[in-house]
Amino acid sequence: MSLLLKNVTKKFGDHIAVNNLNLEIPERQLFGFLGGNGAGKTTTFRMILGLLDQTEGEITWKGKPLNYESSHLVGYLPEERGLYPKLKVKQQLIYLGKLRGMTTQNVILQIEKWLDRFQISHYLHKRVEELSKGNQQKIQFISSVVHQPELLILDEPFSGLDPINVEMLKEAVIDLKNEATTIVFSSHQMDHVEEM
Repeated sequence: MSLLLKNVTKKFGDHIAVNNLNLEIPERQLFGFLGGNGAGKTTTFRMILGLLDQTEGEITWKGKPLNYESSHLVGYLPEERGLYPKLKVKQQLIYLGKLRGMTTQNVILQIEKWLDRFQISHYLHKRVEELSKGNQQKIQFISSVVHQPELLILDEPFSGLDPINVEMLKEAVIDLKNEATTIVFSSHQMDHVEEM
């Protein structure tokens, strides 16, 4: 089974954003999209997630289209950050985990694991707006994986991170892939795609 995009096209009026894309990504694989702004990466991700309808073609995960009922199977790190700046890290991650059907206890176990891994446990009771952009990015990443998704979509995950945090995030992504998560990510930097 796999993520399958078959003859996928997306048009906005007369503008073709994605043109007849065919792609199959097997389960438990790591796949990188490379391209600059306007290449259609984010549009493709939004179609996979069901946030945008494709104009033509078919998109399936394990033979079925993704929709609201299957959204708990997917983690998504958008290019534009979507955290609530006034909420504390713990409140935010518990809220987002519960939206994915997790119990508070399970969310807390995952939060502790990830905060410890990223060496930011001391930010648990800080408001998001008090964190640096790099640490906000780590919290955003945790929010996309806290529910242990089968399919993880990362849109420019390394953007704005210093080299140390880029390496930390790369290691986490590779570990998730090794634990059986299928991962699709985008980058405009060739070295990130080649290395991973």
